[in-house]
Amino acid sequence: MKKILFILVLSVLVVGAVFMIYLKSNPPLAIESYTSKQGNEAVKIIALENKGLRDIKLTQLLVNDQLPESTELVISKSEPFEAETKLEGNEHLSFHKLSQRTILPRQYIDPQAIGKEPQHYAVQVQAPDIRKITIQYEYLKIPFTLTAELQANK
Repeated sequence: MKKILFILVLSVLVVGAVFMIYLKSNPPLAIESYTSKQGNEAVKIIALENKGLRDIKLTQLLVNDQLPESTELVISKSEPFEAETKLEGNEHLSFHKLSQRTILPRQYIDPQAIGKEPQHYAVQVQAPDIRKITIQYEYLKIPFTLTAELQANK
């Protein structure tokens, strides 16, 4: 009986370890694109996509390994975030604190609900000379970090 219990516990630990390795090697959050706010190179709009199966909660964002002047989670109920996207006065955009809302998985977003439900997510970051972005987030209560180098003139 002790051998069966030992094998069962060991199996659960091995499956858990394999699951963690899989999650860490295939993180669910990805950067789709980024652009500067029109007329202001110090403000970047970084479009995000949740490739996982559960919600993602953003916890912190760093620019060049420091806290930026300001960060906001931007949720669009219509168009994706592109260079010509109008941010001010757009009724389909809402701005939130970074950890106030979660990012829904891409596969659960209903494209037929344009104008009613969130369709696209981004973070708006204000900081001088943005070269490197580090996004810390939680997925299945497990902490993750996504780091990206941004090219100049983008």
